[in-house]
Amino acid sequence: MPPSLPGKTGSSIDALLGDLSSDMEKMGVRTSAKGQCASCGKCIVGKDCLSPFSDGCFYEIDSRPLCPLHYHARKGLLCGGCRAPISGRCVSAMGKRFHPEHFVCAFCLKQLNQGVFKEQNEKPYCTGCHEKLFV
Repeated sequence: MPPSLPGKTGSSIDALLGDLSSDMEKMGVRTSAKGQCASCGKCIVGKDCLSPFSDGCFYEIDSRPLCPLHYHARKGLLCGGCRAPISGRCVSAMGKRFHPEHFVCAFCLKQLNQGVFKEQNEKPYCTGCHEKLFV
């Protein structure tokens, strides 16, 4: 159970978002729901799974609305390094996809952009670090 906030004993995040939506309506800001995320069930209004989405859009799979994070997760398009959606170029390695800048050696953190790396314990290493650490 989430921690209680002062003056809001037992309040949940959903109740707080409902209060925010109500307050915004009173100020003249339209917050009509665009549906519910088919994955998490939260209303798609101006918030998406407790994080804002920039253009107010949502995605659909099988005619069901999904927030951007859950859409990309279902499509297998989340970066294995930062867990953010991938919309451009990516590196596919070790059964995951990565933003090119996030596919790095697990020890020295140097970008592995030449396609040459060694895998140890499900982590990528540059050849030099792998030899120093495991050979």
